[in-house]
Amino acid sequence: MKRPVQTRRAILKRGAAVAGLSALPTALLSGEAARAAEPVDAVVVGSGYAGSVAALRLASAGLRCVVLERGRRWTITPAGDTFATPTRPDGRAAWLATGSPFSDARLNLSTGVLEAYAGAGLLCLAGAGVGGGSLVNYAVMEEPSEALFRASFGDRLDHREMTETWYPRARRLIGVAPIPDDVLDSPSYANARDFRRAAERAGLHTRRVDMAMNWDTVRAELAGTAVPSASVGEAMWGVNSGAKRSVDRTILAAAEATGRAEVLPLHQVEDLKRVGDRYLVECRRIDEDGRPLSTPSFAARHVFLAAGSLGTTRLLVRARERGSLPALSPRIGENWGSGGDHVVVRAGLPLTGKAQGGPSHILATDWDNPKAPVSLLSFPLGYPALGPVSSTALGMSVVPPLGRFRYRKATDSAELTWPAADPRLLRVTAAVASTAGRMNLATGPGLDAPLSIMTSHSMGGVVLGEAADDSGQLAGHPGLFVVDSSLLPGSSGAVPPALTTTALADRTVTTALGRMRSL
Repeated sequence: MKRPVQTRRAILKRGAAVAGLSALPTALLSGEAARAAEPVDAVVVGSGYAGSVAALRLASAGLRCVVLERGRRWTITPAGDTFATPTRPDGRAAWLATGSPFSDARLNLSTGVLEAYAGAGLLCLAGAGVGGGSLVNYAVMEEPSEALFRASFGDRLDHREMTETWYPRARRLIGVAPIPDDVLDSPSYANARDFRRAAERAGLHTRRVDMAMNWDTVRAELAGTAVPSASVGEAMWGVNSGAKRSVDRTILAAAEATGRAEVLPLHQVEDLKRVGDRYLVECRRIDEDGRPLSTPSFAARHVFLAAGSLGTTRLLVRARERGSLPALSPRIGENWGSGGDHVVVRAGLPLTGKAQGGPSHILATDWDNPKAPVSLLSFPLGYPALGPVSSTALGMSVVPPLGRFRYRKATDSAELTWPAADPRLLRVTAAVASTAGRMNLATGPGLDAPLSIMTSHSMGGVVLGEAADDSGQLAGHPGLFVVDSSLLPGSSGAVPPALTTTALADRTVTTALGRMRSL
């Protein structure tokens, strides 16, 4: 049951006193909005992988925190109808938009689960809702190889430290396991077996990836006792059976269970200002149709930005250029990348079938490709608009972080430019095409179309060691931390970034807490 606002404020104020933090001195604040700000120990912006880890670690350390999330809660229902589906698209599929790149239907305007942000040169996908990207991703939790880790991160991160400490902790927090034999052998997953055979005939290395999935729930889908969702390829708008271990049901739920972390859905952060020794976080509270309801604000010494690469970078660039945080580094907004994402569609092969079991399962690697290292991840989209295709895969690589965000005064927004025609990026596209071509040669004639017009793996904008220190703290802004995929320089070792993002968030928040205790 939702607690009354007055009760919540009283609890937060008592928590601040327990933690040794005095009530906010109004003398430090100026203006009516500042005087009305609610004092809290810490604010976390975003509730995905990074925000959930931040909330859990802060709450476990005894700090009361508020987690601000722009989207709604998506509670799995016994009826299995929480999310829109490819056969029943509606406003739940798109964040405040009347269309989706995965449907021809006109949608009602709503705070749906997936944002499609059109940058110059690239379409970027991002989750919206309590759980963030974990609601809409394909649940793959892979650690990059040492060589590709270094290719992406250079000396910004210590590989041994990440492998021995932070990746194992992230796996335990999320709960991961590869697809089990009985699920892989079922008729619904013939597509996975076909993909693996094709890759192996092409001489590619294959393995089952670790997944944030409850495979018992997938078994229930196959047995007919749970609504078919993951087993028919539904993932990008959410998994209605509850098979996906999204963080709203794991890490964030553990943070909320402490009683010291409160999640506030439908709170869009509009601006961030420094006032004295605190930060003023100004929000717009909206309803599920996006209509504004109120303008709450919060004041805290410690703010952890975890709105994802798109959300965090746009917020900071806008705050710098509008004068809210004018001393932010000019490097914020630079060194952004797509993770090397390419959608590969394979059609016209004898493998064509109706099986679409997912969300994902098999990784095929061509890391010795002379043009660029390539990973192909089996990636059933489950969308009828694609027509009869043999399979879809996601190609990934290590790309140079050539994207940048610039403020546009006319729209009061930070906008992305991605130089899609740059030869360095075209070389990666050629590498993905050559790997997909190897599969064609091994299995018979077909159509490969590696498209680099879309990414679901935005990374960078506030890169670790350049725009932020090793705790994610921004130069000249004590107490203001970035802990999400904005810290990653454009790619994550040719695998999806979810595990790395979770591990890095744990590392940065743990480091930040150590420094906070020493003050």
